[in-house]
Amino acid sequence: MTTFPAVKIYGLKMNGMRFRSLDGLRGSMAVLVLYSHLIGSYFGWRPDRPLAGATLCVLFFFMLSGFVLSASHSKNEGFSYLLIRFARLWPLHFMTTISMLCIYIYNKRNGFYYSSEDVFTLGTFLKNILFLHGMILYKFKLLNEPSWSISLEFWCSLLIPYVFLKARLKIKLLLIPLLLFISYLCYPLKPPSNVLMAAICMLMGNVAYSVKDSSFIRSLSTSALFKPLACLCVIYCTAGIWTGFRGINAYLCLLSFIPLLFLDLTAEEFFVKRFFCSGIILFLGSVSFPLYLFHESVIVSGIVPKKLAFPLYSLSVLVISLAISYVYNEKIGNPLYRKLKTLISRKKSDV
Repeated sequence: MTTFPAVKIYGLKMNGMRFRSLDGLRGSMAVLVLYSHLIGSYFGWRPDRPLAGATLCVLFFFMLSGFVLSASHSKNEGFSYLLIRFARLWPLHFMTTISMLCIYIYNKRNGFYYSSEDVFTLGTFLKNILFLHGMILYKFKLLNEPSWSISLEFWCSLLIPYVFLKARLKIKLLLIPLLLFISYLCYPLKPPSNVLMAAICMLMGNVAYSVKDSSFIRSLSTSALFKPLACLCVIYCTAGIWTGFRGINAYLCLLSFIPLLFLDLTAEEFFVKRFFCSGIILFLGSVSFPLYLFHESVIVSGIVPKKLAFPLYSLSVLVISLAISYVYNEKIGNPLYRKLKTLISRKKSDV
């Protein structure tokens, strides 16, 4: 496997192996979300635009989180888990929220785009940085639009050690179809971007991790059947993201993503696994979190003029966003998280 120059790939281990495929999936979907926003801001937010179903990518993010957090944490963790999750998510969320506020202030003073007068109020700012989106009935304006999922990610991830890892597998297997059915009855057009769906997706990821070592999953993932199944799942999920599936097809997309959580169990020569484990895709995975939150700042700032042809415009935004994300990870994000995690673990041992 080729390694992208000067990039450290951070991943979780599964029986001595890293979740490389999952890192690659996350990176690929972060780029799809970025391009969905680029297309919308450049051509207009038509419902039939390409990548209209990019919200599915975020639901897939929740499933990935349910899987990897189940692998990296235990049911016996206490308050330190909440602090570690806060240390992982909040600093970047705070920084990108401040970034967007500064851009909006500059844009307003110079006659450029800003989303609403609400973004300049103290109340809106506090609600943004306190992870309240989706957790209170009153809807408020987001300064950094992609951050809607970070609040749900934080609160729903608390279910992993405190609820999901403690619950019996049979109960969770019964809950998933029941909750999906309830969600479909309440939101038949498409899966909602709310706390219920985020929790369901994390539960699906948790269950996938719980059964990954079962003889059935092990034999399936190495069988001749799994490769065409994985290819069909990639195609179906991609079609859902590209066209914006509605109704039952959108819910089936969520189920279609489940087999992809087991890609790391497949043979190294499987071309789908090789793609998601390639150097550049793993690089995208390593910067996917800051890329997801920083790209809106690059788009709204106007640092890349929209008078450029879309291929050049989009490539420029992507390259700048990747550069910012890489520098943030190397100089701020990863060092800060390691220090905070060490400090939290030290405090826990002292107690």
